[in-house]
This record gives sequence, structure tokens and C-alpha cells, in this order.
Amino acid sequence: MSNFRVIASCFDRAGAPIPVTWYGEAETPDIAVQCMRGEVHGNGWSMGAVTAVQQREKQQELAA
Repeated sequence: MSNFRVIASCFDRAGAPIPVTWYGEAETPDIAVQCMRGEVHGNGWSMGAVTAVQQREKQQELAA
């Protein structure tokens, strides 16, 4: 799994545009966008355009 940051424009219940950033873990960029879409719809908003999907590999913790 990788850490992702997805940036998108969304619309609130009144139709006003709002920038939204989602942070989380997913296996692929497409799954990260799907996870964000689920959270956006769960808030009662609608999804606009995805501006960026950034990926960072999880870092292994070093044993002390």
C-alpha cells in the first residue's frame, strides 16, 4: 500500500465550489480517487474535477 494525497474541486450541498484534499492509503491511484469519492458523497457533496493525485511509498519503521 502507498500513501496518497488526492486534490479535487467539489461542490457542497448548495452547489458552491470547494477545494478538497483527501489523504489516505490505497493500492493504486484509481482506488485512492474512489476512496475520496466515497467520502465526498458521504458528506453530501458532489465530486468535480480531480486536480492532482500524489503518491508516496510508506516508509518502513526502523527497529530501535
